[in-house]
Amino acid sequence: MTTLRDGTYDAFIIWAEERNGGVAIECTITSGDARGDVINIVTSSFVARDPLSLVGLPCTLIVRDNEIRIAQ
Repeated sequence: MTTLRDGTYDAFIIWAEERNGGVAIECTITSGDARGDVINIVTSSFVARDPLSLVGLPCTLIVRDNEIRIAQ
């Protein structure tokens, strides 16, 4: 598992699927020192959307105190 330092990271969603009432998102970081790292998170932020419609979209990962939040 990759540990990210607090901050914001540009990323690209490479896969998304429904999981446990949320959406599991796999994305890769596209800039900075962590470029190329693949991150997996489960979020409830996109439950109203078809998970496959998220694939290919850019997003921003926000890391604070070892918690990752995704913003589109």
